[in-house]
Amino acid sequence: MRILDLAPDLILHNAVIYTQSAHAPVVQAVAIKEGRILATGADAAILPLASSATQVLDLGGRAVLPGIFDSHNHLLQVGVKLTRIRLDECRSPAEMMELVRQRAAETPPGHWIVGEGWNEGNFAEADPPGRLPTRWDIDPATDQHPVILMRFFNTDVVNSVALRLAGVTRGTPNPPGGEIGRDAAGEPNGLLRAAAKLLVRNLLPRPTLDELRTAIQLGCQEMNRHGITSVLDPGLYPYELAAYQAVVAEGRVAMSEGRSAVPISVRLNVMPSWHGFREEETEAELEARARSLGVASGLGDEWLRLGGLKMAIDGGTSSHTALMYAPFEGETHVGDFNRLDPQTLRRHFRTAQELRWDVGIHTCGDRAMDMVVDAFADVARSTPWSDARHNVIHAYFPSDRALAQMAEHRIAAVIQPTFLYWEGDLIFRDVGERRAANYKPARKYLDHGVVLCATSDIPSTVSPDPFVGMYALVTRKNNLGHYVAPDQAITRSEALHACTVAGAWLTREEALKGTLEAGRLADLIVIDRDYFTVPDEQLKEIGVLMTVVGGQIVFKRQTDARSPDMP
Repeated sequence: MRILDLAPDLILHNAVIYTQSAHAPVVQAVAIKEGRILATGADAAILPLASSATQVLDLGGRAVLPGIFDSHNHLLQVGVKLTRIRLDECRSPAEMMELVRQRAAETPPGHWIVGEGWNEGNFAEADPPGRLPTRWDIDPATDQHPVILMRFFNTDVVNSVALRLAGVTRGTPNPPGGEIGRDAAGEPNGLLRAAAKLLVRNLLPRPTLDELRTAIQLGCQEMNRHGITSVLDPGLYPYELAAYQAVVAEGRVAMSEGRSAVPISVRLNVMPSWHGFREEETEAELEARARSLGVASGLGDEWLRLGGLKMAIDGGTSSHTALMYAPFEGETHVGDFNRLDPQTLRRHFRTAQELRWDVGIHTCGDRAMDMVVDAFADVARSTPWSDARHNVIHAYFPSDRALAQMAEHRIAAVIQPTFLYWEGDLIFRDVGERRAANYKPARKYLDHGVVLCATSDIPSTVSPDPFVGMYALVTRKNNLGHYVAPDQAITRSEALHACTVAGAWLTREEALKGTLEAGRLADLIVIDRDYFTVPDEQLKEIGVLMTVVGGQIVFKRQTDARSPDMP
């Protein structure tokens, strides 16, 4: 006769556990069995459930939160970036070039050197401050390697070797939807904006499956370090989707055979690339991608699940490629950065609606946002689908009309408070004080009844740290200490909800995660100070001591002497 052991595998106790459950919002202990939460409650109720085989951890009064769901996070790209030159914190083009020089010394001639993450808003030490880098900065660092240094969004700078390989000369015209930067004499200066990036990016070799395995592992480790237990990775190529599936499948087989494999320690929701997002993909292949798969949003399990289709209609504000009603500050004309006209937008939305695909669409400009939300609303009225989870990604500048329609049709706003924090005063530089007053207006969204998801969009920002994002939501302060639309601040509870429960709703997993209660997935984090009681300025300094995914401890911070004593 087989006897089942019903005792918990793990109990965490002597803690302040914020469950986000209305039934018991704060408890002392949680019992976990086979990857799920068995029970929560007082120590006196939970500790007696332990058997001799139960791992019991005394958290010493530490605070515990549900695991963070970063519902716009390019985890695979983060893993790739971790193998490249990291430029996020460079304070000048000269500092960037020193890193290129160091990498060139260890890279065989002819091989690509790739860096990511530079932001001219951080170039306080440049002359003048904020000066954009050019190929004439890179060329002295190496003339033996093609070099591409990717800005955090929508612009690359390359050296002369890379331009030569791409065949870009003085006579090369701007590609549709892109711009080749030039000096006063008309010579290419190495800056490639929007669609022009592809002139060089298309020369980069595609990562191998082994390289993608490594990237996924590195990405998972980086997320766990920040308390992120679930992600929605948007805009993936088919070969990237295949890599995710291969790694998850290999892990399952290895576990069943008692072997080790690439550890998957983040729950993965994936969004295939669709119209407007990847300039190099044709409309025909994208249409076939949605129609021929025979599946739709929601397929999968608790480790790997299909999300919606990722689209894009415009660029961004800091690169002056967002689709706006009025010119950017210092400019006299409105650029036409519309990737999809209104009729085409409605046609694609209708296809997705009919096939039961959710759509998440990159939308930054105020004009772009009205176009997108109007199209969503029109399709929702003509082709109803009561369980659609469509969403506007970035959602910078909503009009009153957009807010009303988003609430009526349950169209979520997926915003990045990390941008508000890390981009300093760039928003004022780009759109001025008046328009900046409506930048990522979290309070408006919630007051209008719009589902609000707060995400990082890493690696298009410095860090995926969710507590920096929650600090920005609660205080509306950037990294310079300046307020950005302070009347749009939200409460700590609302900010945490946007980083957990809202993401689970977006992927139809609200019955699985986001709260800590019996039957839910055992994904949680132990933090080094109490999120709900520390002063506002300490929110961004909160650190993760331990991350648990599916009842398994996947990250422990070893350097803190005050960390819980965990075997």
